[in-house]
Amino acid sequence: MDTILIVDDCSSTRKIIASYLRGGGYHTITAANGVDAIEKMVTTKVDLIITDLNMPQMDGIELLKWVRSSTPFQDLPLVILTTEQDGLSRAKGIDAGASRFLTKPITKELLIKEVRDIADEGKGGNYVRS
Repeated sequence: MDTILIVDDCSSTRKIIASYLRGGGYHTITAANGVDAIEKMVTTKVDLIITDLNMPQMDGIELLKWVRSSTPFQDLPLVILTTEQDGLSRAKGIDAGASRFLTKPITKELLIKEVRDIADEGKGGNYVRS
């Protein structure tokens, strides 16, 4: 796993998550919402997506549904990283095909562990972690 796309409308969150992942040896690119993410995915090879849920233009669930319905990207691991902790948000994310559902704030160590676990599994698979 080489390149991770971080999708979040908060620039400081994108910077923090990117810093964590670069510290773990990963290359990162960032996007401010789902539309921006798709534009970057069609021009840059991405190995994993980490997305927030609540974003303008295209939220994380809409992005996830687009990824799962797009043949070149449908098996791409996608992690939801959000402040939403309610069961309904989790259920929507997992039902839409999220590989992981993580909540903010998150430590560098936990994020890198989850990314490595996904890489070890090959394909993300549906798995929920709080």
